[in-house]
This record gives sequence, C-alpha cells and structure tokens, in this order.
Amino acid sequence: MHNSSDTEQLWPAVSGTPVEHAILACLGELDALAAEYLAEVRQLSGYPASAITDEEIVDTATASLELLLRLIGDLPVTQDLRIVSTETGRRRARQGIPIDSLLRAVRMDFRLIWRALRRHVPPESLVQFAEQVVPIWDAVEVHTTDIHAGYLAELAVMEREAEHERAFLLRRLFAAEENDPRLVGQVAEALRVDPRSRFLVAVSAADRHAELRRAAAAHGLDEQLHDIEGSSLILLECEPGQDAAPPWLLELPVGISPRADGLAGVSRMWRTARRLAAAVPENHEGAYSVRENWDAVAAASLGEFGRVLERSVLGPLDGCPPREAALLRETVAAVLREGTVSRAAQALYCHRNTVLNRLGRFKEVTGVDPLHPGDASIVRIALAVTAAAAGAGAGARSVSVVGVSDSAAGRERNGSRGAVSAAAR
Repeated sequence: MHNSSDTEQLWPAVSGTPVEHAILACLGELDALAAEYLAEVRQLSGYPASAITDEEIVDTATASLELLLRLIGDLPVTQDLRIVSTETGRRRARQGIPIDSLLRAVRMDFRLIWRALRRHVPPESLVQFAEQVVPIWDAVEVHTTDIHAGYLAELAVMEREAEHERAFLLRRLFAAEENDPRLVGQVAEALRVDPRSRFLVAVSAADRHAELRRAAAAHGLDEQLHDIEGSSLILLECEPGQDAAPPWLLELPVGISPRADGLAGVSRMWRTARRLAAAVPENHEGAYSVRENWDAVAAASLGEFGRVLERSVLGPLDGCPPREAALLRETVAAVLREGTVSRAAQALYCHRNTVLNRLGRFKEVTGVDPLHPGDASIVRIALAVTAAAAGAGAGARSVSVVGVSDSAAGRERNGSRGAVSAAAR
C-alpha cells in the first residue's frame, strides 16, 4: 500500500511549484489511482478476467503510474521501475491480450494522470498546469513504446518456442514405428490442423532450403514450414477437392509426396519426399514427384547393382560415335518422358520418322526396345543411373527422362505441367 508517510520516505521533497506538489500528492495515492484504472480498463474489450486478474491489473497499474509520475516530475527511477513497461508488454503477450486492447489500456494512463494531477492543482495555477500536457504525453508515449516493444519481443520468443515444440512433435511422429493416436492428437493440436485431413509434404533439396523458406513466407505459410534433420519441409493441409500441389510449389527444387490420408500417414510421406529431394540435381528448377521421378530415387537406391545394370543396357552405345550416342540417348529419353513418338518428335523439333529411325538404331545397338514396356522400364532406370552419376550440369539433362527436369522448356512448349501436378496426388 502507498500512503503519504511512505511518499515522504521514498521520494525526495520537491520544490514548491503547484505542479510538483500535485505530482507528490498523486504518488501518495497510487492505490486509489490504480483502483480507478481497474474500473476503467475492465470496460475495454480484450481484458477478460479469465486472462488477467484484478489483482494483477492493480499491481501493474500501481507500478506503471509511479513510473509515469516520476518521469513527469523528473524524479529518480529505480531499476525495478525501469523494466516495468517492457515486462508488462511481455506478460500481456503471454496472457494473450490483443495488442490493440493493450495499447488502448496503456494510453488511458494519460487521462487518468491528467485528472489526478488536476485535482491537486489550485485554480490560480491551472494555466501553468496546462503547460504540462506535452511532458505527460511524452512520458506516456515512452511507456507505451516500451510496452509495445516488450510485447513484440515476447511474441517472437513464443513463436520460437512454438516452432521448437512443433519440430519436436513432428520428429516424434516421423520416428514412430506404429500409429500413436495420442501423439497424432498432440501434433494436430500444435499445428492447428484436423488430423483426419489429407496432407502434402514437400522437402527442400540439399542446400536449397532458402528458396522454400522465401516461397512459404510469400504465401503466408511460415507456420507450415519446419526444419527437421537438416532439411526444410512444408506440411500442407489439403483443401477439400484439392488433388495437386499448388503451382508455386511445383516450381521449387523440392521433393513432393503423394497425399497422406490423415496426419498418421504423414511420416511415410515425409520419408518419401526426403528421398525425392535427395535425387534433385544441383541447380535444377522444379519439383520431383513419385510418379515422374521414381526412377531417379530407384537409381540412387540400387548402388553398385544399378551401375552394372546401366553398363549392361547402355554400354553398347560406347561403340557409336559420340554424337550419335548422345542423339540416341536424347531421343529415347524424350520418348519415355513424353509417352508417344509424336510428342517426342515435337519436343525434339524433328520429324516423327526421325524418332522412329533413332529408336530402331538404339534397339539394333543395345538389343533393347524402348517401345516395349518391359524394356522401357529397364532403359529408364539405366538412364536415371547415368544421370545420377553425372550429377549437375550435363547430368541434369539426362535426368529429364523422369519428367520434371531438363524438359521444362519442352513442357512449356507443350503448354502443360499437368503430369507433375497429377503426380502429387
């Protein structure tokens, strides 16, 4: 409790101006002023008793009013009082008080202090008192600014904590070998999603995390972005009837999973998206999906066996002149990518008969027929192994056989990226 005797002990005597005497008088009646503040602030929206008690409002108001009166009167300010504004902002952020309601409540201090001081100013000194408007307002603005800064700083801390919690729960979900309904419920609550929804998982390619982060921020999806085990991923809750990944995501160097039916199925899709992301060539633009890029993932998984298979299928091309071997590879890749000889001819800017002739020559040299379903899958894997071994640059062109890499230009010429979208289903 604050009273006159406390005031005389805690505050030095001020000189005899009426305004200074009014400040000293108000410092002696802080409890009454805090009660008056409580009555007014409870009329504001955003200050429910369930979030903040009367006792806390009174305690904070007492300290804040003391700080403001000392600033106005140019009186000493203790270290505890100096941090009142910032700490108030931090507490209100934790309590979930809306920032607009908080700032309205803080600016009420001006009216309250003005009325309180005026009650102690004699009529003949009101003109001199009116000159105190600016110092009072300046003090309240400093207080308000510090509260706002504390509020925003605490929000940033809370967001980091929430991000860490989400990442921790996601790691547990991804590591779980069996469906754990309780864990699924915790993850759904932390992510604020319906666990029964369908989800898409996209994982950034190595050293390309910044691109996914920028795109997520541009589309207001920061909360859906997570850092797990050295890679960035975005977890998208599909809208009803949504069958494909959003177009902006398809332009990024990421691995995109098929849809997971429910949050419990996200773990498997995360592992799938990671493997696709690992197969994305350096400097490649565009997403990798299961339907179009399965062979790149399969090639990376085959190891030494894959290299043996690649040599057994494509090794005979080494006997051809380099230019001819390159044309045969390119043509076979285009046919496998485009699906028909006619579309491959369009993508390669050559006649359909030219494509057929090259396919015939490829069969003659290697003994495998790319138009035969069984042979086509073997050739596709062999080409993917070649692309994986080549890595960036020239290898990025070889991997176009799987659909979303080299043929970006060809796909745009054909006016379609539908196969990539469908692959995210």
